[in-house]
Amino acid sequence: MGWMSKKRPIPKAKLETLSKMFQIEEEYFQKELNEVEKIEIQLDYLRRLSNKEAFKMPDFIVDDDGNKHKVMKWIDPYEDERRLLQREYAIETVILQLRSSLYSELYNPEFFGDKNYLWILQELSSFFMETSPEGWSDERKETWVDQQKKRASALRMLLNYFNHFKIEHEQFMREQSLMDDDLHDFVRKHDLIRSKNEL
Repeated sequence: MGWMSKKRPIPKAKLETLSKMFQIEEEYFQKELNEVEKIEIQLDYLRRLSNKEAFKMPDFIVDDDGNKHKVMKWIDPYEDERRLLQREYAIETVILQLRSSLYSELYNPEFFGDKNYLWILQELSSFFMETSPEGWSDERKETWVDQQKKRASALRMLLNYFNHFKIEHEQFMREQSLMDDDLHDFVRKHDLIRSKNEL
């Protein structure tokens, strides 16, 4: 039973048994799991519980004419827990991807060049962690919060242009947001919008 203390690999026959017992792929028993894989296992388990224990209960809806109708509504007792885990899964996935990218950059010969990805992420981290200074008046703090919201909105718009392909220039809807109009013109001027050839 040395495999239980991790002194030797799990025998093939035991792997198959464990896989069937826990309904988990054999590969998960043969390596150190990262946080993403741990959450994947939890989500899979909760999905199976939801399928097994979800139930219907009566509910009522009101139509446009004000008439009340009885309907049967599915209740998933694990819905909130699954939703929270899915958010954690998204967070851990980003962390894993960033760690991989940053270490790849670390061993890249050009890593010590000016303004690398690490620097960009450090600046972004500083931006999101920033808080208004102590001692400011409520009015000044409110102005600062509004400015931070505008900066965050500008970042989202820029990332949207960098990461999501715009099929045709004519599809851009002007006058929806003055900031978006300005950013759109800026990224087109400097050829920063993702093209078909990049897909």
